[in-house]
Amino acid sequence: MAKVNDDMIINRLVADAADGDDKAMAQLVAVIMPAARAKASALNSGYSRISDEDLVQEGMIGFLEAVKKYDPAREVPFRAYASTCIESRILSALRTNSNSGNAALSNAVSIDEKVDIASEDPVAIAESGEEMARINQLASTLLSPLEQKVFALRLADRSYSDIASDLGCNEKSVDNAVQRIRKKFRSHYN
Repeated sequence: MAKVNDDMIINRLVADAADGDDKAMAQLVAVIMPAARAKASALNSGYSRISDEDLVQEGMIGFLEAVKKYDPAREVPFRAYASTCIESRILSALRTNSNSGNAALSNAVSIDEKVDIASEDPVAIAESGEEMARINQLASTLLSPLEQKVFALRLADRSYSDIASDLGCNEKSVDNAVQRIRKKFRSHYN
């Protein structure tokens, strides 16, 4: 019963904050900030040139978007929705950072050095021929049907917009599926 009351209080704060109530926004920030810090720290595995604090700021931008776009009629708790928005924004910042001009130098690996598969993108792992059978087996057991379709289409080097069009969903759903795929593969390899 306490969880329901907490969700009701949070939903009220979200509605008030969306209407411009600064006190409600401050209360929401106080509730969400620790989660944003934890997510930024967890997702920034030390390979990024972005500081945790910068990632927290990116996460808080995702939080602000969540406040603006939250629809309680969908019956999804705000914390879960906000958490997803925060994580997506942080991952987007990390992706953008890794796609920058100097990424090739910052991610360079010696040919004599053994590559840690757990840190690779699932697509990159699958491209190594010796791992293909294992990856396909893992995909069929770890991934949901939607994730399996997204995974197969990403392996075919399809863009998020093409995948969304093929599957009849939006690009955000595709991105979320890709993030879940990465998380599942990483947790399995770790």
